Amino acid sequence: MDPNKNVIVKIEDLHKSYGQEEVLKGISLDILEGEVVILVGPSGTGKSTLLRCINQLTVPDAGRVWVRDVELTDPKTNIDLARQHIGMVFQSFDLFNHLTALDNIMLGLVHVLKMDKDAAREKAMMELDRVGLANKYENYPGQLSGGQKQRVAIARSLAMEPVVMLFDEPTSALDPELIGEVLVVMKNLALDGMTMLCVTHEIGFARDVSTRIVFMEHGNIVEQGPPEIILNNPKLERTRQFLGKISDLH
Repeated sequence: MDPNKNVIVKIEDLHKSYGQEEVLKGISLDILEGEVVILVGPSGTGKSTLLRCINQLTVPDAGRVWVRDVELTDPKTNIDLARQHIGMVFQSFDLFNHLTALDNIMLGLVHVLKMDKDAAREKAMMELDRVGLANKYENYPGQLSGGQKQRVAIARSLAMEPVVMLFDEPTSALDPELIGEVLVVMKNLALDGMTMLCVTHEIGFARDVSTRIVFMEHGNIVEQGPPEIILNNPKLERTRQFLGKISDLH
């Protein structure tokens, strides 16, 4: 860990259970400014739950989460205000089908950040251009491919100028030929210095872009480290087995 960089996300001893099943078993993780941290592991390991606990879409049973110096797990924290600084991109796009691409992005700017419409429109167009979709601003989600919808969803998050972007398997719902266009946008974000925490099985992307890979299983962090070590020479046999299986799929 670089002592000269600020901690953007701090997760301390996070626990979460659903009924009898303990999904997170005391997760602690620091993410530094500009880091791209990739979470990998079998399904049901708690990766998505961990992301959702960061912005309190899922409330943990125990443990604490800070984004910058704001503790999101503190009941006194204004969670709606804190969430404005956290971008989240899901598998399922979550766009409003009755709004154009431009209006989907403007919505949060106007209603949450209280920008005037002209400024919001300018900002939304800038973010659409950033994800390569300036020419689709008048299109409705039904007129866009899955990859284009996901890029609009990314632009919507970026428009709020988050300090961290959370990606929950952003390409898993896409046809194989559309995955690349979303990964290119994410790579460019990484190159621009965006702090990112991403659940994905795209190992090539992890190899090229991540600063750290975190392998989770059974609600625990099993092993973590730089991609060249985790992907090429992990310490643990279990990590090697899992990565071997998903590498065979790609």
